Amino acid sequence: MHTKPLEPNEPVVLALVDAVIAWQGALEQTLSTSGLNYGKWTLLRAIYQNAFVRHEPLAGTMLIDAACAERMLGELHDDGWVEFAGTGTPRISAAAEGRVERVWGAVKALHSVSVSPFSSHERVALGTLLQRMKLTLSDHSARRSRGTASEPITVPTPAGRKAAGGTGAMQSLSA
Repeated sequence: MHTKPLEPNEPVVLALVDAVIAWQGALEQTLSTSGLNYGKWTLLRAIYQNAFVRHEPLAGTMLIDAACAERMLGELHDDGWVEFAGTGTPRISAAAEGRVERVWGAVKALHSVSVSPFSSHERVALGTLLQRMKLTLSDHSARRSRGTASEPITVPTPAGRKAAGGTGAMQSLSA
C-alpha cells in the first residue's frame, strides 16, 4: 500500500508538531530544574554509560563536537556533576550519583507520561503511524534532495498558526 505524503499544514502534522514542542518544553523545564540542558544531559548520559571518549565528537541523540563537549565537561565539573579519574577520563562524581538517578527517573517518567493515556493497542497503532510518518518524511527528504536544494523550506510555526486563525502560517528556513 502506497501512502499519500502528508502536507505540512494537515491537522495531524500540526498536532504532532505542537505535541513535540510541548514535550520538548517539559523536558527542558525538567532538566533546568537540576541545572542542566539537553546537551549537558546527553553528555552526562554518555559518561554514565561509558560511551563518551574525550577529545572526540559525541554522536548520540544529538551531535556534540569535541570542542563543545570539552566546554560542557568543564561546566559539569564546575557544577559538581563529574570528576576526572587519574587518566583524565570523566566519571559521574560520587556526590552527583543520586542527582543523576533522580534526573534519569524524572526524564523516564516524562517519557512514560507522554504515552500513558494510551492503551497498549493504541500505543502499537501510534507507533505504526509514527513509522509511516518517518517513512513519508524520509521519502520527502529524498525527493527534496534530488530537487533544487537551494529553495527555502517552509514549516508551520505555532505562533503563526494562532495569529493566522489556524490557517497554517509558515516560517521559511534555508535548506
